[in-house]
Amino acid sequence: MLRTKQGLKYFAMGDGPEAVVCHPSLGLGRFLFYRLVPPLSRRYRVVTYDPRGVGENAAFAPELDAWVNDVGDLMEELDRPVHLMGVSLGTWVMSRAAVRWPDRVRRLVLMGTTPGFPNGAAQVEARREELETLSMGDFAKQYASATLTASADPEVREQLVLDLSAMNPEKYLESMAAIYTAENRAVFQAIGSETLIVVGSEDTRTVPRMADQAAELIAGSVVRVVPNAGHLALLDQPSRMEELILGFLASGIIDD
Repeated sequence: MLRTKQGLKYFAMGDGPEAVVCHPSLGLGRFLFYRLVPPLSRRYRVVTYDPRGVGENAAFAPELDAWVNDVGDLMEELDRPVHLMGVSLGTWVMSRAAVRWPDRVRRLVLMGTTPGFPNGAAQVEARREELETLSMGDFAKQYASATLTASADPEVREQLVLDLSAMNPEKYLESMAAIYTAENRAVFQAIGSETLIVVGSEDTRTVPRMADQAAELIAGSVVRVVPNAGHLALLDQPSRMEELILGFLASGIIDD
């Protein structure tokens, strides 16, 4: 385990000439990338971490600018060309990092993204009311049931519930508010990195049409829909996701 200059804990594996930095989804940590790290680390220096407010870094306040600055610190420490990958909340973070530090970023992978939520503030308030009557454990079970498809392994479902159950509900709501009330259109339009947008065919949170909307804003981006996958396609279809991501990072070319 390593630490950034701000004290954020992170984990690095592999020592390739290029790096891959991975940012997970709302309320989740580096577990989300557990199947992807071993194959990636054979070619790249792969960095995973629990974002501010989660797991190993639960003591840090979750803020969008702080999440982005953490990526900048990691890229500075890695001192090599970097590919960025984000899932859901992570797509807000990694798209902003790609715009802020374009000379450091080679390729960008956005999984489960959207230009924004027009009624985001109302959704945050509805979730707050929900968590006033539910424990994080009960909420985590509901989230896993609604988010993962039947393709996900039972042990993956169990770990997802454990990870999300451990999050402080106030920090979860702060994290949710940070992205549900943010706008991505101008950010997406400013992205200059080659970009792969991935969405699960059964994603009910950032539905496939939202991926198409994002692609219309990001010049030269490409969308791939993963069958039999929901919002967390990395957990539902890890083999297909590995194939897509490794191919894109290596060459920027995606075969149908």
